[in-house]
This record gives sequence, structure tokens and C-alpha cells, in this order.
Amino acid sequence: MHHFPRDFYGHHLNTLILGFIRPEYDYVSKEALIEDIEKDIEVAHQSLARSTYEKYRMDPYLKTFPTA
Repeated sequence: MHHFPRDFYGHHLNTLILGFIRPEYDYVSKEALIEDIEKDIEVAHQSLARSTYEKYRMDPYLKTFPTA
């Protein structure tokens, strides 16, 4: 997951959904949710490292934002 130097609320953000990691669950604790999110991030990193997804890394859609 990309680390942003500051909040991006109020700014435009392009996203591209490339896959499905897990269904939505009801969590018994915040810690359990955080643990699964950390696993999700690792799964996403491993998936995006595949050559299949290389073409999306520099996709113009993800690099171009509307002005004002």
C-alpha cells in the first residue's frame, strides 16, 4: 500500500480494482480487523509484484488527475 506523506481528503484519487482478496466479516475486535488488513496488504503486494499486473503500474489513468 502506498504511504502518503499527508492526508489526501478533498483531493482527487483514481483507483483501479484488479482483484478480490476476502469477503467482508464482522470483527470481534479492532485488533482482529487490523490484523486482517495487514494480511490483505501483504497479499496485495504479492499480487501486484506479478508480471501480469506490471502493465497497471504506470497506467495513465492512475497517473492523470483532473485540474480544478
